[in-house]
Amino acid sequence: MSEILDISCDEAGHTGPDLLQKDQRMFAFGSVAISDAEAFEIIRKVRADHPVQMPELKASKLLATERGRKLVAALFSAMDGRYVVSVNDKLLALCGWFFEYIYEPVYQDNPRLLYQKNFHRFIAMYSYLWMTDPSSDARRAIEQFQKYMRSRDPADAPFLFDNPRPPLSDAGTEHPFESVLRFAYGYRDIITADNARLDVVLPDQARWVLDLSAAALWSHLNHWGRTGKLLSVRCDSSKPLQAIASKFTGDDNDPGIHQARMKHNPEPLGWKLLEPVAFVDSRDHPAIQLADVVAGTTVALFTDGLPGCDVIVESISRHGHPHSILPDMEVVDPATRAAAVNALMVYDLAKRAERHGDPYENLEAMYRFADVSWVRGDFELIKSGRNPAG
Repeated sequence: MSEILDISCDEAGHTGPDLLQKDQRMFAFGSVAISDAEAFEIIRKVRADHPVQMPELKASKLLATERGRKLVAALFSAMDGRYVVSVNDKLLALCGWFFEYIYEPVYQDNPRLLYQKNFHRFIAMYSYLWMTDPSSDARRAIEQFQKYMRSRDPADAPFLFDNPRPPLSDAGTEHPFESVLRFAYGYRDIITADNARLDVVLPDQARWVLDLSAAALWSHLNHWGRTGKLLSVRCDSSKPLQAIASKFTGDDNDPGIHQARMKHNPEPLGWKLLEPVAFVDSRDHPAIQLADVVAGTTVALFTDGLPGCDVIVESISRHGHPHSILPDMEVVDPATRAAAVNALMVYDLAKRAERHGDPYENLEAMYRFADVSWVRGDFELIKSGRNPAG
């Protein structure tokens, strides 16, 4: 008989499909491979050493006092090697959704090359940079994108789908983010038609389409599935997760696994569940309280820092999930080959979209040409104002 692994999950910083709330910019999802019985003993021992008046452990309250921080540090030491946490910058996550719901519908039949070239990460970071640009209206574009994804009404996103649209900048020259918007308008009909299907293909009429919980749970199931053990999974009550958890089968019928294979994801994929994911009240499940401490402490670390909590910070850094979504400037550094090539592709794909061209035509050749141009030094010549042909 297969060995059973108890997994308990919780999240912090959850704002549903609204990823632009200024007072809560980080989201974290934690999971622990600890049974309720063992979690009860861990908490009992730590409470004895660091007494706190708190029926249910909550990271936000514990971190407010020195005694509470010591208790949290002791919990992290007790959980060492038996938890994992993912953390997302919500604005960057929304920019990642921008690729998935603006570019991917156009390349849905075969997105492999774009993922292979890290174009999805480039678009996310490229958009993220311009969303934080105070000199333009680029942020309004992503605000409109979020509103559009929640309504699926193109009228909610005139920056993306109207023509002519107002310029993003008053400088008299085209704002760099315009290329992304030109792509959206050029393939408007394809994009809006594909996204309109979400009402049918996603649970609850796609109410939770931008929610980060589902992707996080999927990643954590995949992480623990690599142990080869049967997973017995419990989560704190969550409407978004309860709406979609039945789809997370861990086999060929799992939509996330199907999508990952389509993108030629090299990671091991899959897991086996002992029974369907259970949704419970954290007050009755000590292991979920541990997961809450993991997630809540991680949000605190990435929001305000945890000065004087080196043990906690070091532990979180060792247990971070690789699917975390955090800014990576190297992805858009124009001095690197990959970023320079992808920057040229953003511009060229926008031009193709404007003439409603076949999005797949000579796509690999376009990448090769951009790559050769980088090797020849054309990008440096262009930046210096000279003609590459000269």
